[in-house]
Amino acid sequence: MAARAGVLALLLLACGCGAPSKDAGQGNRSPVWRVQGLAEPESVALGPDGRTLYVANVGGEGEAKDGNGFISRISTGGRVLQRQWVTGLDAPKGALVVGGRLYVSDIDRLVEIDIAAGRVVARYAVAGATFLNDVAAAPDGTMLASDSGSGRIFALRGGRVFVWADHAELRSVNGLLAEPQRLVVTTMEGKLLAVDYVTKAVTVLATGLGEADGVTQGDGDAYFVSEWPGRLFRVTPDGRSQVLIDGRARGAYINDFIRVGDLLIIPSWKPGELTAYRVLTWMLTQVEGERLPARLQRTYM
Repeated sequence: MAARAGVLALLLLACGCGAPSKDAGQGNRSPVWRVQGLAEPESVALGPDGRTLYVANVGGEGEAKDGNGFISRISTGGRVLQRQWVTGLDAPKGALVVGGRLYVSDIDRLVEIDIAAGRVVARYAVAGATFLNDVAAAPDGTMLASDSGSGRIFALRGGRVFVWADHAELRSVNGLLAEPQRLVVTTMEGKLLAVDYVTKAVTVLATGLGEADGVTQGDGDAYFVSEWPGRLFRVTPDGRSQVLIDGRARGAYINDFIRVGDLLIIPSWKPGELTAYRVLTWMLTQVEGERLPARLQRTYM
């Protein structure tokens, strides 16, 4: 990150739902709501109704096949609907809703859950995987799952599981974001990558992101990228990064988060929380090397 990169901040508004509080190390930013008492939540997915969040709780160690993992149902307003909705998983991490199904990675299996029935309907063994992490759906409907252990991306299509991408840059692969023409990927080597769906060619978009975890669309062509020990970055198309949130002082991880409208919904493996922040507007300290995007210049400059 350039020494004098622009400083981007989120203005965040607290509301009366959930349990709002002020976070140390984040200036005056306060969450919209915070749900506590979860069990190592690693990821969150938005349900087909647009109002329900499905949270994957590891329930212990990330590699333990102990049956302690479960899925929680929480409203987008921060109300716990059902803490243990689907149980009997081992260490569920990545989560994604496609149609009426919730797909969850679970160490060396992909689990398919019927949302309406609230039960597991299929488990797909992923041979060679040791630490399945995030999941995404390619434009053609293929389910993709990163395996941080083997540094590969696996695919599920038509009930068949196979290796989709195997590249040296995918070492410690973690977060996945499916775009129309490419798959955007984070690695715990601190890289943000793009993988072409057809050729599987890998392009390095940014480096220096620590132990990167989740990734989602930011403003314009930028991305939001989390580092699981507790930082949230904004990464611009030229590869520059800026820290938006730093929760390390309070021991708050930032795992595989999502953006729902103007909400950033962040699961924290430690201390076992799910937190929502609202992006109200952007503020910029103009310094050498970066300018406010044109559409924001018109509004705020």
